[in-house]
Amino acid sequence: MIELIQQNKLEEFKEALKNSEELQIHRYVYEILNNNSVEVNEDSFPCDRYQIEFLEGLQLYKALEKSEINEDHLKQYAILLVHLAFITSTHIQYLATEAMNQSFYLSDLEHIDNFRVLPEIRESIQELIHLLKNNPGEEKSIANLAVAKAKISNSIGNTLEKYEIGEDMLQFAESFEKVGETETAIRIHQGIMNDFECESVKLSSGIIPEINHVDDRPEVEMEIFNKAKINFERLTGQKIQEPNRVHVTERKEAENLAASTAEAAPPHDQTESPEPDYSPSPSQPGLLGKIKRFFGKN
Repeated sequence: MIELIQQNKLEEFKEALKNSEELQIHRYVYEILNNNSVEVNEDSFPCDRYQIEFLEGLQLYKALEKSEINEDHLKQYAILLVHLAFITSTHIQYLATEAMNQSFYLSDLEHIDNFRVLPEIRESIQELIHLLKNNPGEEKSIANLAVAKAKISNSIGNTLEKYEIGEDMLQFAESFEKVGETETAIRIHQGIMNDFECESVKLSSGIIPEINHVDDRPEVEMEIFNKAKINFERLTGQKIQEPNRVHVTERKEAENLAASTAEAAPPHDQTESPEPDYSPSPSQPGLLGKIKRFFGKN
């Protein structure tokens, strides 16, 4: 099919789509090319095929984007892919919750077909984001794709580096700022700062602001924190008073400081001061409500 698109044999491509019984995405592309409106929801594809359907759909989109396809058809198809990406991410989030309810990570169940998350799914969504950034008026689609990728990242967080999740959350916040959801963007940036603060500061009571805190964060995590801080200050007009930090690479006595800080720190009660959860999850109906409203406006 890709070769037919590359050769601009769109009629032959349509015929191939018509005769395909392999994937549902083929049928929807066929309907679009025949000027029929299509709408998809979670029942439009077999749930165990969401990821495969999206990956195939993206390959077709990349080829069609370079073909002589009608612009309106291509835009309608992009909207379909965004919906499919969002449905896919919601399903993966559901699977992660089911796994967690059984005291497993989703990755622990990857040997079970219905629980497997394909390793390329995150980057494929990111690829579609980059493609749509070249088109005007795609801000809401990009926002929904950013949410979809962030949901998947948080669902498989134990298999990723912490900074990878942070980068996805920064993109999440940036995309929502661009569609006018400033308050949501602010909350996400605040959550990122809380999560990417150094442990010494998290454990501190804050009673003695002059105390030095050992900072053992990798540079990439500090960059995530600083980007979130800059954006938070820009959006709120507030200036954040940061604690005194001493990075482990700056002073030899940092290890001694770490030890003394740990001894002086009061017990940390997670039940009294839980860290904010900025991930798009069912426990945050307000945030998800906004996401769903924007998704419906695509």
